[in-house]
Amino acid sequence: MLHTKFDFASLRAAMRGGAGPQDIVREAYRRIRADARDDVWITLRPEQDALDIARRLEERGTANLPLYGIPFSVKDNIDVAGLPTTAACPAFAYLPERSARVVAALEDKGAICIGKVNLDQFATGLNGTRSPYGACGSAFDRTMVAGGSSSGSAVSVALQQVAFSIGTDTGGSGRIPAGLNNVIGFKPTRGTLSTDGLVVNCHSLDCPSVFSLAIEDASEIAAQMFDPASQDATLRDDAARGRFAVEAPAGAPEIIVPEPHQREFFGNAAGRQLYEQAIEAFAALGASVRVIDFDPFVEAGTLVFNGPWIADRYAAVGPFVDTHEGEVMEITRTIVQTGKNWTGADIFRSMMRLREINGYVRSQFGSKTVLVLPTVAPLYSIKEMLAEPAMRNTHHGHYSYFANLVDLCAVAVPSGFYSSGMPFGITLFAPAFSDSRLAGLADLFLRSRALIPGKERRP
Repeated sequence: MLHTKFDFASLRAAMRGGAGPQDIVREAYRRIRADARDDVWITLRPEQDALDIARRLEERGTANLPLYGIPFSVKDNIDVAGLPTTAACPAFAYLPERSARVVAALEDKGAICIGKVNLDQFATGLNGTRSPYGACGSAFDRTMVAGGSSSGSAVSVALQQVAFSIGTDTGGSGRIPAGLNNVIGFKPTRGTLSTDGLVVNCHSLDCPSVFSLAIEDASEIAAQMFDPASQDATLRDDAARGRFAVEAPAGAPEIIVPEPHQREFFGNAAGRQLYEQAIEAFAALGASVRVIDFDPFVEAGTLVFNGPWIADRYAAVGPFVDTHEGEVMEITRTIVQTGKNWTGADIFRSMMRLREINGYVRSQFGSKTVLVLPTVAPLYSIKEMLAEPAMRNTHHGHYSYFANLVDLCAVAVPSGFYSSGMPFGITLFAPAFSDSRLAGLADLFLRSRALIPGKERRP
């Protein structure tokens, strides 16, 4: 057994001490078997195949392989060559000949993909229960929702079965599961990382995301996937401005938070208290705190899943859903097919309103300003989520839906625990291309609170 934490620093230390990629792969599979979580993985690469990849790396050596021997998982709406892509819909499954551009970049640099993990079907949900492969429970309590849609990504990292996972984020899928599983959830500036090879949810909003056990690890992975020089139509025109590092704060930051009466927790008083403690922790670090009107952010969020941007979702997977109604989950089908109800006029009216909202959002950010919010306000069991799936899923997205629409980057970080043992997290937001600055402040917050991401694995 290899008794080591699965963050990059610990794995690299283990390899300097004599362990090799094959040892790490064996340990990853041992942990997966020991956990016996049938709700996390959709397709696990055969262990011998993963060991063969590790052996070839050992024969090649570490030269020019910055991610040498590091195991990772991939959300199953992202292509990995030789492993089926299902998007959590068996009828949709296909076998890709090549990996998604971001996955190929990681494989080329020595990372080892262990397999594909569970998600809300077609990434339609923020709770992790909408999958024919099973409702995915939190790493800390299987009866509680793991968050979604990147549920398996967050749980596989929290349990330290892998060192990191690649997910996707439209309206919170790369952040909500991080908050409910005590890990880092990094959503980069939209359009800086390729979506080529992803089964997209919304072409105009989607971006790959990273789940990890350290801020430094997430930033390193984003940097390794970053390739603005490629002729990739999925990248934004100014993608080359992207920077991914951990930049120490220069001077005292300003954090902005909603007005007290706008801090909605849907009856979760303990969550409110944990959020107030996080604000106090930033103030203790020397940050100034300013309250703002949060309603425009909420309004922007309604456009994503209760407005005309649902038509973008229909454009992505609607034709398949229409022709395979009996093979798509009812809640997924209902949501996607509402995309047919929006007119071109609806979309253009909403685009004009969004321009007005974006003007307000820009006015709230200075060069050192960061928006700090709860990652997810309520705390629901799987049973509670299934009882009222639409309303409670919307509650999950209250503090996350708007991010890509108003062009903010974001990082979700641990911030404490409920008395039940479930984790609570916060998310930091800043304008596009502030990724490095955001990572630096998030790292400072974690270190000041002595918070350790993931779930401890005892020998």
